[in-house]
Amino acid sequence: MILLNTGILAVVAPVVWWLTGRDKSWDGQSKQGRHFTRALRTVAVSFLFFIMLWTAEGGGGAAAVPLLLIFPILIALALRSSVSEIFAGGFLRLVDPALHDRREMDLKCAQRHRDNIAWLIHHDKREEAVRLCEELKKSGELDAATLANTLEFLGVPQDFGKISEPLHEARRLRALARFSEAETYLRTRLVTHPADSGAALLLMRVCAEDLRRPDAAANVLAALEKQPRVSPDHLEFARRSLAEWRRPKPGISPVEVLPHTLDEMLKQKCYGSAIGFLEEKIKAQPRELDWRLKLAEVHAVHCDNWPRAEKIVRQLAVEKIFGADQLAFAESKLKGWRESQLPLK
Repeated sequence: MILLNTGILAVVAPVVWWLTGRDKSWDGQSKQGRHFTRALRTVAVSFLFFIMLWTAEGGGGAAAVPLLLIFPILIALALRSSVSEIFAGGFLRLVDPALHDRREMDLKCAQRHRDNIAWLIHHDKREEAVRLCEELKKSGELDAATLANTLEFLGVPQDFGKISEPLHEARRLRALARFSEAETYLRTRLVTHPADSGAALLLMRVCAEDLRRPDAAANVLAALEKQPRVSPDHLEFARRSLAEWRRPKPGISPVEVLPHTLDEMLKQKCYGSAIGFLEEKIKAQPRELDWRLKLAEVHAVHCDNWPRAEKIVRQLAVEKIFGADQLAFAESKLKGWRESQLPLK
């Protein structure tokens, strides 16, 4: 009997040691290297097994039955976290095997993939670039949205499915060569969703490639880089794309398409360009009330975006750099624009 119990303990101790190595700390780190605490748990569980076996042989006398109930519970408590970790890990491995990829982490892998794609595009190897993007899309080694935008850039239509309606509308307007209207749509979208990298990327392309205004595209990129929640992959792709779009296309003369003055922009209904122009002026001269009122007027009267116009006027009071007379004048202007849009009776 002694040999049998010794054999049981000889099996129990290695199993317990292995189990304690499966455990994780509160921050998700493996406890496999914590030999001292693992040894203590192994000795404790082995001792409990020894007492349980001794009790089962009748060594516990009248207390044998309660002890046989208590010791398994103590053993289960000692190994609870390790056993739970094994079952949780097995379930996760069943649901998503990728979560247990044991390959060494390569933090520069995504950068290398982006560099490879950029090199292929730069050397006019379109088919190879498309093939690489499709492979990376399947493997999941690079951000899916970045790859979708890259494939769209390479002329491979993508199903953007869940992309917001303003983006769908902007793409439709661009396909119809209504570039100024597409710009207005996208700038309006970025006012409420400044971290929308898809809208920013499309606006950059419209400005740089369609409207021949690379400086405006660069301003869009600069604003996107200030957003804390934008993926580094998106930013890197946006920079590379802008560099590509800014290159002169063979056979196309670099003639400026849009007018240079605000009045000409409004006359030609280039409202997106007008908004960008006014926003730049406000950044340069934040205390100039006329620029702010003009921006509110463009949103309200020309773009029918009254909530944005009202927000611009309310912001004047928040910044506390304008006097009471100026605030009252701004409110009266907003009221006058609204009344001018009412149908005549």
